Amino acid sequence: MAARDLSDSPSTETDDAPSPVTSRIIRRKVTPPPISGSTVARPRLETRLAQLIQRNRIVCVYATAGAGKTTAVTQTSRRLGLPVCWLSLDDTEAATGRLLTYLEAALAIQAPGVEGLVKTALTAGLAHTEVAGMLADSLGDRALLLVLDNMECLAAAPESLAVVGAFLEYAPSNTRIILVSRQELTFARGGIARVAWLPVLGEADLAFTTEEAAVALSRSDSPDLDPEKAVAVTGGWVTGVLFEAWRSAGHATGLGGEADPLHGYLATHILAQLTQDEQDFLISTALLDEVTPPRAEALGIADAAALLHDLRHKRLPAAWDGPALRCHPRFREYLLARANRLDGGTQRALHAAHARLLAGEKHLEEAVEEFLRAGDLDEAVTVAEQAVDTVLERADFSVAKRWLEQLAPVRRDDHIRLTGAELMLAISEENYRLGVRIADRLAAAKRRHEVAASSSRLAAMMAWCYLHAGRLDDIKAVLAVGRFGAELDAMQYCMTLLDDVPERPAAGALSGSPLDALTMRVHYYHGNLTRLLDPPTSPWAIKAAESWRLGALLAMGHVDEASASYQAICAGQDPGVWLYSLFSVELLRRLGEPDQAWRALLKGRERLRASGSVMLELLSYVEEAALELRFNGDTASARAALEQVRCHQVGREYAFVAESAATWLGFALLLDGDDQAAMRCLRQAVSSMQRGQRILSLPAAAVYLAEAEWRSGNEERSDRAADLALAAAAQQGSNHLLLDALADFPLVLSRRLDAAPEADSPWHELGRALRSRGVAVTAPFAATIQLTEFGRVAIQVDGREVRPRIKKSYELLAYLAARRQREATKEELLDALFDGRHDESTAAYLRQALRKLREVLPEDCVRAEGNRIRLDEHLVVGTDSGRFQCLVSEAAGLRGPDRLTTLSCALSIATGEYLPEFESSWIEHRREQLAVLCVDIRCEAAELAFTTGDFPRANALVEEVLTEDPFRESMWRLKMRVADVFGDADRIIAAYRGCERALGQLGTTPASSTRKLLDNLRR
Repeated sequence: MAARDLSDSPSTETDDAPSPVTSRIIRRKVTPPPISGSTVARPRLETRLAQLIQRNRIVCVYATAGAGKTTAVTQTSRRLGLPVCWLSLDDTEAATGRLLTYLEAALAIQAPGVEGLVKTALTAGLAHTEVAGMLADSLGDRALLLVLDNMECLAAAPESLAVVGAFLEYAPSNTRIILVSRQELTFARGGIARVAWLPVLGEADLAFTTEEAAVALSRSDSPDLDPEKAVAVTGGWVTGVLFEAWRSAGHATGLGGEADPLHGYLATHILAQLTQDEQDFLISTALLDEVTPPRAEALGIADAAALLHDLRHKRLPAAWDGPALRCHPRFREYLLARANRLDGGTQRALHAAHARLLAGEKHLEEAVEEFLRAGDLDEAVTVAEQAVDTVLERADFSVAKRWLEQLAPVRRDDHIRLTGAELMLAISEENYRLGVRIADRLAAAKRRHEVAASSSRLAAMMAWCYLHAGRLDDIKAVLAVGRFGAELDAMQYCMTLLDDVPERPAAGALSGSPLDALTMRVHYYHGNLTRLLDPPTSPWAIKAAESWRLGALLAMGHVDEASASYQAICAGQDPGVWLYSLFSVELLRRLGEPDQAWRALLKGRERLRASGSVMLELLSYVEEAALELRFNGDTASARAALEQVRCHQVGREYAFVAESAATWLGFALLLDGDDQAAMRCLRQAVSSMQRGQRILSLPAAAVYLAEAEWRSGNEERSDRAADLALAAAAQQGSNHLLLDALADFPLVLSRRLDAAPEADSPWHELGRALRSRGVAVTAPFAATIQLTEFGRVAIQVDGREVRPRIKKSYELLAYLAARRQREATKEELLDALFDGRHDESTAAYLRQALRKLREVLPEDCVRAEGNRIRLDEHLVVGTDSGRFQCLVSEAAGLRGPDRLTTLSCALSIATGEYLPEFESSWIEHRREQLAVLCVDIRCEAAELAFTTGDFPRANALVEEVLTEDPFRESMWRLKMRVADVFGDADRIIAAYRGCERALGQLGTTPASSTRKLLDNLRR
C-alpha cells in the first residue's frame, strides 16, 4: 500500500500506455494509475485479491472513499501477469454510447482487433446491450484482466449498468474482470443479474492491520504516531491513518460512503497551509483533470506558472508529470465541492472558459456540456453542430434529445446538423408525424432543398417520413435534389413499391445505416423471401434484418420459428411499430387465435395512429379484412375495411398497398359469387404485381384469379394464372402462400392435375401436400398421449409408458387416432379390428379392449356414446404416422436443403414396420399406404440430395428405394447420374442393365429417356 495514498509522487509511464492518437481524455481514463516509489507492499491483501481473481471470472471491490481500493487493485494486477485493460469511469459514462466507446478504447490497448466495432454497430442501430455483448464476444479466447474503476458513478444509471451487465454476461471465461466501487452495484437485467453472488473484497479486507499501519506511518511525515492507536480509532481506514483525519473533531470512520472526515481534514490540514491565492488557484482549476500553465491561463488565471511552481513544494494529495498537476480523485472531489460554492457568476465564467478550452482541444461533447452548464447557449449551439453527429453515431439519443431541448431557444434553420439530429430522433422513436413537421418547417423556410442536397441521409430520412404520411409529391421533390449516397439509394429502391417502373434501381448490400431497414422492407414486399433468411454479412446488419426476417419466416410457413423469435424480441426490447401492429396480428391469425388477433389489431392501430404512419394504418385495414374473412367469413365487413383503403389516396397511389387490398377483395368477391367483379379486380392486381415485380401476394392473387377466370368461362386464362402462381412460389422459394390459396379453392389444383400428363409434376407435389393438410402443420404441440407405431407399439401418457392388458386396446387407439373425426361406430370397429366378424364374441372382445384402454388413459379420454366410440375432442393424441405426415406436408411448402432436411426427419420416424404383430385388414391397408409414401419420399429426397450436391446421400437413398421397389425407373436414372458424378462409367452401365432386368420382369423395357441418358453419359 502507498505510504501516502493521496500524496505527491512522480508519474511513471506504464507498458499499457494507449496509442498516441487516443484523445487525452480517453488516454487518461484507460491508463492504470501509477504506483509511487513510497508504496508499501501488502502481501496479505494482494494474495487475497489474487486468489479471488484466479478463482472467479468477476470480482467486486466495494469500500468507502479513501479505503485504498484502486491502489490494491493496481498492485495486484501487476502481480498476476495478465495483460491489463483499465477504465476509470466518471459521470459522463451515464451516456451508454459513450461508455461503450471508452470500454472499447480500454480493451483495444491489449486487443486491437476490437477497434471500430462499437462505432459501426451503434451506427447501424443495434441496442447498446447487444453491442456490449458483441464487444465481449469479440475478445475470443484472449486472456485479459479488465478493471472498471469508480463504478459508483453508474449506480444511479440503470441503462449504463445494463450495458456493463451485458458485457459481463458475454465476456469469455478466461477474461477476468474487477469492479471497483464505493457502493454495492445492482444489475437488473441479463445473465449477470441471475448470479446468486459475486465475490467481494470489502472494507474489512482493505483495512490496515497494525503492522501495515506501522510501515506506512514510518514512511510518512508522522513517523512518531502510534500505529495501534491509529488503527483502533479509524478502524484501519487507510486514508484516516495516513492523513490523521482521525484526529479531527467529530471524526467518523469513513464507513458507508461517508467522506466528510476526509473533506474536513483536507480543509484543515491541506488547504490551510496554502496562501489564499494558492487555494483559489486549486479551487478554480478543479474543473481540469490535468492542470498546466496554459490550461490554467485559459480559465483566466494570471501567474499560473508561478503558482504551480510554488504548489510543487507543498504537501498535496496530487501527482506531478513535469509541469502538469493531477490532483488525487478524492482531493479533486473536495475542490469541486468548494468550486460549487462560488457565486453563480464566477461559476458560469469558469465553465464557459473551460468549455472554450475543451473546444480548442477538440473535446467537443465535453465542451457542449460545459457551455450548457455556463448557460452560454449561443456558443453551445455552435459546438453542438459539430459534435451531434458523433453522439448520434453512438446512438446516445438521450444526450442528443437533451441538447435539442436545451438549445431550442437559440436554434436556427441553418443549424442543419441539429435538424438532422431532430429527424433521426423522430425516426428512432418511429414518430413520423414529427419527422414530417420538421421537413415541412424546412420547406416553409426555403431550406429543405439545401438540407437534402447536403446529406444523403437527411434527404432519405425526410423522404421516409413523407412516405409514411402519404406525401408522394414531397417524396419526389426531396429525392430529386438529394445528395447521392447509400441512404438515398435505399429510398429510391423503396419507391419501387409505390409505382410500376419496370427498370427499378438495383438494391445493393446493406450500408450499415438506419435506412437498411428500408431496404429490407422492400425485399419483403418484392417477395425476395430467401434473401431475408440469409444471415447478414455483418453482425451489425442483424438489427435491420430482424423484423423482416420474421416476416419472411411467416410467409414461408415457419410459423413456430417466427413466433419464438417474436417472443424473444418482445422480451428484450420494444418490437417496433410494424412488428407490434401488423406482424403480430398476422402471426396470431396464422396460429388460429382470433381473440388475441383482434386485440392485437386494435391495440396496434392506436400505436400506428400515434406514429403518424398513414401507410401502415391502411395496411392494418387490409389485415382487418383478412381476420374477418378467415375467422368470421364476414365478406361484408371485410369489404368495408378494404373500402377504407381504396378510398384513401395512399391506398390508390401506393401500389403494394393497393395490390394487397385487391387480393383480399378478390377473395371476398369470389366468396360472394360476384365473379366478374372479382376477375376485374384480380386482373388489375396481378398485372400490377407483374409490372412492378412485387410478388409477395402474387401466389394468392394468381390462384384467386385462376378461379375467377374459370368461373367466367376463360379456361386458358385460368391455366395461365395458375401457372403464374406456381412460378411466383418458386421465385419466393416457398410453396406456403400458394398452398394457403389453393386450400381456399382446391379446384384450381384439380384442374391443373387433370391437365398434367406426368405423374411427378410440381402440381402433383402440391396435391400431395394439400391432401396431407388434414394434419395441423403450423402449430405443433406436446401430445398428452403419444402412440408409437413404427418398429414397436407403445402408449405414453404424459411421457410415462402405460400397458393395456389386452393387445387389441393398442389397435383400437391406433384406429381412432387415424380417423379424421377420431371416432367410429361399433360396426366400423368390428369390420376393421375383427375383419368384419359381427357376433357376441367379437362384440365382447371389443368391450374388453375399450375397458382396458380406458384403465390406462386419463379419465373420459375415450367415450362410448350410443353406437359410437370416440376420443374426447380436447384430448391431444400424437402418433408416429401423424407426425410423419405432418413433416411431409411441411416439406411441401419448402425448397432446397430445408425441404431435404424435413423429408429426412420424416423418414427417420418411419423406421420399422407399421404396427408390427398386428394383422387386421385396415392395418394391412394403411401399412401399404405408408410404405408407398415412404418410397415416394425417398425418391424425392434422393432427387433433392442430388440437386443440392449431397451425392453420397443421394446414392444411399437410391439404393434404399430400389431395394424396396426395383421398378422405379426414375431412380435407376438417378443412379446412373450419381455414377457419372463419381466418374464411374462401369457403374453407369451396370445401373442401366439393372434397370433392364427389373423392368424385364414386367415384360417391358427402359423408356427412351433412360436410353438417351445412357447415351449422353457415355459420351
